[in-house]
Amino acid sequence: MLTIREVRGLVSNLTMAQFERELGPFALIQKPASMMAPAGTQVMGLPVNARATMIARPEKLTADVLAMLFQFDDLIIATLPPMSGSAELTVGRAPDCDVVIDEPSVSKLHAVVRWNDTRKVCTLEDKGSTNGTMLNGSIRIRRAVLLRDGDILSFGEVSFWYLLARTLFERLKAGSGAVKLRSHSG
Repeated sequence: MLTIREVRGLVSNLTMAQFERELGPFALIQKPASMMAPAGTQVMGLPVNARATMIARPEKLTADVLAMLFQFDDLIIATLPPMSGSAELTVGRAPDCDVVIDEPSVSKLHAVVRWNDTRKVCTLEDKGSTNGTMLNGSIRIRRAVLLRDGDILSFGEVSFWYLLARTLFERLKAGSGAVKLRSHSG
């Protein structure tokens, strides 16, 4: 996985078409494990590489979304194989998922992300996870939903920023990945 800072350096040598070929049609961006809270006693008494699914805390989702906005260069891109045609990525804690999230609030098979290259759209579907899949921190997914560029996807307590490759390229090329806040007081 690469940080945004590392990818920013690569963008200067690539065209948008090359970037999209390398990355795929979209990117899932998240905080690196080093920025997440340690597991602590959550794994005590369990066999090695085993974790029980834990209940997610909604307040953690809000904090993670804010952190993504202000720590853009330190975020990582969940590297995915470039997708073509109609492809799907499984998301979950199980090692055979395409996007493995080693966090106890994530179910073994949590969700599926599907890309339709003909229509250039992506959908997200929860697969009956314990803690659910949230869209933009407030909408719990109950059926497949169409994703929009810039959506925040939360699997249990782990949030990802969904960005089209073209949008990410433009932000990196312009050097403005983080959100700019303006004062309304004058």
